[in-house]
Amino acid sequence: MSAGLSVALHGALLAVLIYGWWTFHTASHPVQTLAIDATVVSARSVRGAPIAAPPARTLPPPTPVSPPAAPPAEEQTVPRAPPNPPDEALKREQAQAAAQRLAQERVAEERQAEQAQAEAERKAQAAAQQKAEEAAERAQAEARARAVAEEQQRLAEAKRKAEAQRELQAQQKAEAQRRAREAKALAENQEDLTQSINSDEQALSARSGALATWEQLITARITRAWIRPPTARAGLDCTLFVTQVPGGEVTNVKLGPCNGDSAVQQSVIDAAYRASPLPPPPADAPFVAQLQVEFKPTD
Repeated sequence: MSAGLSVALHGALLAVLIYGWWTFHTASHPVQTLAIDATVVSARSVRGAPIAAPPARTLPPPTPVSPPAAPPAEEQTVPRAPPNPPDEALKREQAQAAAQRLAQERVAEERQAEQAQAEAERKAQAAAQQKAEEAAERAQAEARARAVAEEQQRLAEAKRKAEAQRELQAQQKAEAQRRAREAKALAENQEDLTQSINSDEQALSARSGALATWEQLITARITRAWIRPPTARAGLDCTLFVTQVPGGEVTNVKLGPCNGDSAVQQSVIDAAYRASPLPPPPADAPFVAQLQVEFKPTD
């Protein structure tokens, strides 16, 4: 509203200025020149010649002018301003019309500018609102996508835990079955082992008796083959390591701890060689190639 009023005031001021200039320009009349009737005489013709009077000019008789008609009584009482020339009125009207058109054009331009600015502001607000709506939609879409991803992750984690639990239960069941089988096999093996041990103990007892008897026979033969040296004393105790081959032949003799002197020790070794071949082992006892004999003569 203020912009339109300002444009109207400027237009009115411009119209007044144009009208004042045009009035001042038309008010000044051009200088009128008077016609002079004269005869042009050159200076050459004037020298030495007498000045003659100009011929008399006869003027035409004046034209009679009829007096103007007397105006009516009402018109004689009010003096009337002389009418303006038609071209001056036309120019004034044209100037006023041009000023009005200029003012109207400026008002139209201002109005158009205001409308354009309002339209631009409306479009900017619409664009901002659209951007805000799009941002809100994107935020909602992202929130929905995050919720879906979190739900999928939760389901995947629950599935993984369930699978791990099932696998653990399967492993525990397999371990329990394995332990049950091992316990059963161990019990069976223990029973077999007990039976085997009992059988072995019985056999060992029998073999131990036979081996003891066989060792006693070997010791007795070596003692009989011993030739007692003069330095031998009572309480002689020597350990012999005798190596034999099947058939009882002695192939090597080593002396272990012995409390006799060198002559006694040598006599014990010689006695083991003289006792070859040694008595054979019992029928139910295995052959032993390495024998340990405790040599303890009683006399």
